Amino acid sequence: MSFAGTMGCIDRTAILVEDEIRIFNNRYQILEKIGQGGLAEVYRAQDVALGRIVAVKALRPEYVTDPTFLVRFHREAQNAANLTHPNIVAVYDFGQDHNRPYIVMEYVPGVDLRTLLEQNGALSIRQAVDICCQVCAGVGYAHRAGLVHGDLKPGNVLIRSDGQAKVVDFGLARALGESAMDEAGELVWGTPAYFAPEQAAGEHVVPATDVYAIGIVLYEALTGQLPFTGDDHEVARKHLYEKPPLAHRTNPRVPVELSRIIERALRKKPEERFATAEEMGAALAEFRRRSEMNSSAVASAQPISDAALPQPGSHLTIRRLVPDAVGLMLGLLAIIAVLGLVPLFAGVLRAYMRPTVSWAPTATATLAPGQVRVPDVVGMRVEHARRVLESIGLQMTVVGQAHHPLIPALAIADQTIRAGEPVADGTVVGVVISQGPRLVEVPNVIGWPLEQAQGELERYDLVFEVHGPAGGRASGSVLAQEPPPGSLVQQRSLIVLTVSNDIGQVPVGARWGEHILLVNYALLRGAYAPGDVLSVTLTWQAAAPITRSIYTAMVHLVRSDGTVIAQHESPLAMSQAGESIADTHLLAIPATAVAGEYRLRVSVSAAGNPLPITAAGAREVVEDMLTLVPIRVDMSAGR
Repeated sequence: MSFAGTMGCIDRTAILVEDEIRIFNNRYQILEKIGQGGLAEVYRAQDVALGRIVAVKALRPEYVTDPTFLVRFHREAQNAANLTHPNIVAVYDFGQDHNRPYIVMEYVPGVDLRTLLEQNGALSIRQAVDICCQVCAGVGYAHRAGLVHGDLKPGNVLIRSDGQAKVVDFGLARALGESAMDEAGELVWGTPAYFAPEQAAGEHVVPATDVYAIGIVLYEALTGQLPFTGDDHEVARKHLYEKPPLAHRTNPRVPVELSRIIERALRKKPEERFATAEEMGAALAEFRRRSEMNSSAVASAQPISDAALPQPGSHLTIRRLVPDAVGLMLGLLAIIAVLGLVPLFAGVLRAYMRPTVSWAPTATATLAPGQVRVPDVVGMRVEHARRVLESIGLQMTVVGQAHHPLIPALAIADQTIRAGEPVADGTVVGVVISQGPRLVEVPNVIGWPLEQAQGELERYDLVFEVHGPAGGRASGSVLAQEPPPGSLVQQRSLIVLTVSNDIGQVPVGARWGEHILLVNYALLRGAYAPGDVLSVTLTWQAAAPITRSIYTAMVHLVRSDGTVIAQHESPLAMSQAGESIADTHLLAIPATAVAGEYRLRVSVSAAGNPLPITAAGAREVVEDMLTLVPIRVDMSAGR
């Protein structure tokens, strides 16, 4: 099962969250579960900092096994966050909590196109064209930004109650698909029913790949069925080698011009389709304009013959797309033909017209009987590559492993027989498995003096960026770091350090039970505005040997009436007597917090039970919570 678009972020029957994270990074308060799939769960949540409803899509913890996944996830999420278009679901934020990656998106009340098709079967021509025009607008915008979706399907198209269509998971299909497993335990990339031929062959996706998928979606919306059916292997083979049935033969109500648009979108060669979704959208818009989408136009549409459809290589003209210089070149072609150089010049002309697209099934050399062409499996996951090779009668064997700076771990880094080579049926193709880029483990520098922390990061060949408090000089100790300690990252990755100013550490000397001692705390400042994030670092010490890691520290921000408005917890990983750790807590102050004085308090639990405070010094104790310091919330406080 592909993750991308699994129930999207749509409003469905709620499933209450039980025994799961109820707030992500102390900012996104989970309200209810609204969807789930094999790889992820989707929640409706409240952004306590901005006071708005959002959708949080969280990857299931058991699937975060790829050491390069977080790097890829953050990169693709950043790409998606840069897309701002009314037909693309907005990405607001992304990160990880308790090592669980999540992405925060616009919450879209409504249904996805898959649900709409299941409820209604084929849509009206007006509705199908309107939805696909909007999809083309959103996807075309992303194409102009240099992004390809790669997993477009009805489940990834959300429909609001007002009819607005929005494409979800843009930019994430690559990150999530490369790490996704289907129900059979095989790694997948995309969804076979909507595969373009180049995807089925394991080639890189291009904008025309999305065009093919939109063509399938439009075909299904108009006819109520897919052009190709069967198991995944059979469907992938049909995408590669079989011509799809014409839409007008499946549903005679499909008008002539619309059937032409679908036929062009579903051509095998990417260069014969619409170049981008925007170009396909222009064709659909022109069809809609000419037909005016009224019932009389739909009723009068007659079935068309195969001869009426454009042949491969022809184009449906919507606007002038060919450069004027081509006319001059065509004139020269007539002269060159006299010299017998037409084949050579025609090749040059094709290169001028369009970039060459490498697509193994369309190689021009003739195959001998019993031969097949070796597909390009570099970049595929192992099981995906094996399926692709076996689907055309070839076998695969692993001949080695190697690090690769660009290809993720567990994907194919190289193959022993070059892609496109003709070989006999049954030939064994050797592959080299990528171990991904060389990774380093991020050291824990929380609590270290800045200068010492910088030296430690340089020793690991990591780049750092220092953030200090507003109005202060960042010269103290490290309060927080991102990515967190223990994360696996590539060398030269950026580590962001949050550093205190010249404010020193405040001694505490409180004790919980017989084992846990709070030595001191460090706080950036004493006043915050609503929506700010309060950062406090606690220094803990084991007063006696600890045999099991059962202790958890929790920091609370409390109103004068005892109401907790923000809190954060973390485990205390200490074992030896005298061992100390720096424990940073980030508390998001709600945007709705009223001005006034609050209390910052800390408590410790053992196996879920509050641990009594056995020594508090002169500090206030309230219900097993130790008061550290008063905190002022003020709209005028510096952020």
